[in-house]
Amino acid sequence: MPEFAHTSLPSWAAGAAGTDPDRTGASFLLVGVGAEALGTIQAWVKDLDGAELRILRYDDAASAGAALGQSLAEARIGVRLRVAGPVGACLAVRGVAVSAGLEDDELHVAPTGDGTIEVFCSHCRAVTPTGAVIGAVVECEQCGRSLVIYHHVSRRTGHFLGYKVDAEENPE
Repeated sequence: MPEFAHTSLPSWAAGAAGTDPDRTGASFLLVGVGAEALGTIQAWVKDLDGAELRILRYDDAASAGAALGQSLAEARIGVRLRVAGPVGACLAVRGVAVSAGLEDDELHVAPTGDGTIEVFCSHCRAVTPTGAVIGAVVECEQCGRSLVIYHHVSRRTGHFLGYKVDAEENPE
């Protein structure tokens, strides 16, 4: 198992307990992905009673990310983001937020389960969705290579890095 302190994988995505979310924002965007996120969103609404809130809840990360991107384009200084959903969806939504300019201290993520992650093939650049975990081997949907899921995650896309399982012994 890798030492996650030396990876780009956020601690919350590795199962570590997160910090308490920031309550000092001027307004809050609450993003939920999947049915499991509903309870977390409801708890946040109660916790932020009286604050200016916008709630975005979708069944998939792509829809949530598109809505978040639009909301962030309209946001003003002081907005704070909270995201709940499966780890892979949270990573993708976090990528939208980071690409829009949010800093880590302006967002809080509360995973509601593992779900599907996306693995970027470093050989053909395709993205393969999988329910596998870090260190597992998956087949790239495009080039067919057997990829090791590495503990590096793109901040911009939320994709895990995948590389050919026997790259050192069998270079192409």
